[in-house]
Amino acid sequence: MGSEQRRIVVVGAGSGIGAATAAHFHTRGDHVLAVDVRENETPAAEHRTCDLRDTAAVDALLHDIGSGWDLLAHVAGVPGTAPPADVLTINYLGMRLMTEGMLPLLHPGGAVVAVASTAGAGWAHRTEVLEGLLGATDTAAVESWLATQDPSYPVYNTSKEAVILYAKRLAAPAWTKYGVRINTVSPGPTETPILADFEQSMGVDVLDMVRSTVGRHATVDDIVPIIDFLGSPAARWVTGQDVWADGGFVSSILAGTPIDI
Repeated sequence: MGSEQRRIVVVGAGSGIGAATAAHFHTRGDHVLAVDVRENETPAAEHRTCDLRDTAAVDALLHDIGSGWDLLAHVAGVPGTAPPADVLTINYLGMRLMTEGMLPLLHPGGAVVAVASTAGAGWAHRTEVLEGLLGATDTAAVESWLATQDPSYPVYNTSKEAVILYAKRLAAPAWTKYGVRINTVSPGPTETPILADFEQSMGVDVLDMVRSTVGRHATVDDIVPIIDFLGSPAARWVTGQDVWADGGFVSSILAGTPIDI
């Protein structure tokens, strides 16, 4: 990638994968703007607070930071234990508004990398359901769409399915108009401060089964290098992709009987 300092916005930089991402780029010498809903001490050149549920706050942040950025790493998200409207507003709409607002602020050749989840792996089978959500561009519309949905389907899964589908649909226009690439990373269970919330919302047995299948849960050090690569010039011909980072768990389910070696 060379030694030239890059300018990077990390949203969700207060903890977990976001904090590790911000610290990674900062340690390497890049200029990092760490954005989170709360004030934090994550290593970075600049810190800003922003509540992704507040459209005006997102707009103000984007207006204030100016242009000349190389990468938006959008990591912010809440688990399924949060209120359903917050899950969709923060995980999907907040990511969308930040991404669309950052496109004209990024250099041509820049990138957006958003953290989704393997919980969103079923997006391709739910495009008709998600169509209405992708048409919702403000909080009221998201909440209105949510009110019409089956409450038994996990809203966290829906939020990450929407992130993946939105990124894929945005990739071509973003490349054509701005020269910016859009990709997502989908971790499996990862050792972060909100893992206990995922155990509560998804079930301890489910997460234990994933861990026993692949040997362990991921750590932030497993995920950050993927964000780094997708956001780098080395991935200059990669856009519209969702990269599973789950130790092969989803593939082991979808591919059928393993090859005997």
